[in-house]
Amino acid sequence: MEEGVQRKYLKTIWTVLIISLGYAVLRYNVVGTVEWKDLPIFILNKGVSLAAIVLLTFSFTIRPLLNLGIPAFYFGLEGRKILGISGLLLTIFHVGLSFLIFNPQYYPKFFDSDNSLSVIGNFSLLAGMASFMILGLYHWCFRNRSKNKEMLINIITSKEFLLGLLFILGIHLVFMGYSTWSSPSKWQGGLPPISLISFVVVLFGFVINGFARTSVRKV
Repeated sequence: MEEGVQRKYLKTIWTVLIISLGYAVLRYNVVGTVEWKDLPIFILNKGVSLAAIVLLTFSFTIRPLLNLGIPAFYFGLEGRKILGISGLLLTIFHVGLSFLIFNPQYYPKFFDSDNSLSVIGNFSLLAGMASFMILGLYHWCFRNRSKNKEMLINIITSKEFLLGLLFILGIHLVFMGYSTWSSPSKWQGGLPPISLISFVVVLFGFVINGFARTSVRKV
């Protein structure tokens, strides 16, 4: 891969990550009420999750955007893989950080009064883990590509499969924060929740893939 192309990919990834982390710090620490002591894990986790969603959705949506005649987003097959892998790595990091602080103090809506998982917590975690496992399968198939996996690769790169993955990601995000999306008065610092922004990104990817992704896989 050419050095200039590598810089383009890295610049895109770092730009998405820095903007996502910056927004999380601005919303929760600068204009919000979250203490700065929560920056290393809780706030970092917020920014990482947003960056992961943006990169993953972008990697799935580049080809459909090209089909719509928008060449400005052309990254090529290798570029889409790099963005997707970066999104997956950030997702793994997000899952790890979440488990470190998964308790009623940080995620009260996920727990009932007896500290057991609430209905919202159950469905959000189920959708989150399902999408995480599917993303892992997606990466594994391409990383260990062989003739015996061609049928599986055709399935996981199909329009229906990717729409299903984006739908599950959307469900995870809905249960994460829908209760405050329609109540701006409850927003930290008056800024939109990261879960809402992430949902809009996923919804955008879902719509674009639904309209412009071809059923036959094209690399």
